[in-house]
Amino acid sequence: MNNPAAESATGSATERPAEHTREREQPYAHLVADRGRELAGAVAVLAEGEGPLVVHGPGGEHATGLVLALALLAAGLPHEEAVAAALPAEPQPEALLGALAAIAARGGPEPYLLRHGLTVSHFLALRERFAGDDAGLAAGDVS
Repeated sequence: MNNPAAESATGSATERPAEHTREREQPYAHLVADRGRELAGAVAVLAEGEGPLVVHGPGGEHATGLVLALALLAAGLPHEEAVAAALPAEPQPEALLGALAAIAARGGPEPYLLRHGLTVSHFLALRERFAGDDAGLAAGDVS
């Protein structure tokens, strides 16, 4: 017997396997699609912070590299440099690359972050923060 209330709470049996397959293939797809405001908020914290900052998720399991890559891209670093700097902090490198591709398909990091709450002032602060060799990127100490 079908229980509509149970199906609406948990999803139908036919929807759940496809959803889990998508999460395995693109682990951060839900972050890009549904958590843009939180990603932009994390980038804003980096823009507003002073001194050295550490970015991490609980147990290093979450999209640390994605937040760093978005911050570096918002700071104006070329894509290749931002990805190279963020990859060591990312526990799921393929997920990072997939998430950045999904963001590119949505217009790129700047429009994506602006749509989700990052301000022009944040972009300017990030550009100042990560300008030149003083940012520590050349030494590879972004983590």
